[in-house]
Amino acid sequence: MTATSIRATDTRPRRKSNRPIWDEEPSIAGKVVKALFMLCYAAAIVLPIWAVVATSFASEEALTRAGGNLLILPTEVSWQAYREIFSGGALTDSLVLTLILTFGGTAISMVLTICGAYALSRTGSLLHRPILWLILLTFLFGPGMYPSFLVVQKLGLFNSYWSLILPGAVGTFNIIILRAFFMNSIPGELIDAAKMDGAGEFRTLFRIVLPMSKAILAVIALFYAVGYWNLYFQAVLYTPGLDTQPIQVVLQRMLMSSQGLPDGAQAAAQYQSQGEAAPTAALKMAVVVCTIIPIVIMYPFIQKHFTKAVITGAVKG
Repeated sequence: MTATSIRATDTRPRRKSNRPIWDEEPSIAGKVVKALFMLCYAAAIVLPIWAVVATSFASEEALTRAGGNLLILPTEVSWQAYREIFSGGALTDSLVLTLILTFGGTAISMVLTICGAYALSRTGSLLHRPILWLILLTFLFGPGMYPSFLVVQKLGLFNSYWSLILPGAVGTFNIIILRAFFMNSIPGELIDAAKMDGAGEFRTLFRIVLPMSKAILAVIALFYAVGYWNLYFQAVLYTPGLDTQPIQVVLQRMLMSSQGLPDGAQAAAQYQSQGEAAPTAALKMAVVVCTIIPIVIMYPFIQKHFTKAVITGAVKG
């Protein structure tokens, strides 16, 4: 039997390419199933956020007709909730405080993290190894809540806004990641050449190292900013006597004010003592929107740096 006759009688289906079967183009049914799954997945994420935003723009009459529940399509649009937030009252002060803590705390944390990571990346620096081991020990064995509270109290930071910044100003994980990036991704020849040209450590850091580290610096700054923006437990623990609290604490009190719980009754009594009406559903959802919008706006501009920065800083080679 010749090769021509073998090819003529071979009726087995042939693959169109040499790619593995799992790398083949999916069938039409597979594409439909994937599209439906992604549509349901996206709806599960988008619909709750949309309901919160739509409810924040709902009028009092529309909320009353809905029984105080979240609305998907409000029949009447009202800006009253946002006007109350930005009218210069307690909510405005809380939002401004949160912005100050976020920008100020992020700036302080970035300065300390960059300086610490760069110093630890210079293996010939004074007491390099003992300091590195001390930092790693804090990463492995974190302090508990009560020891942290005692440190804050003994340092005179209790009921001070500095207690919301200084105790967590430096993240050990961020220092380790940034140190690894400086050591593995910045060519040592560039630093040696800068030293030969007479550049000191600070000039080398600001002229060579930092311009080459924009991606990972943006990611670490986002980590710090999200942490400061979401300050809640530290504020409850360290600043109970201050009148102006971060927006997350105010949001928690507003959401609890209409629930039949001891904290909710206490929050409602606090609103009554201040001569203010208990927050409506639209006002609560408007505060929720104000707490999530800044991070949602910031994330797309930094998201492209995540994979490059984290992988490059964490993997040697």
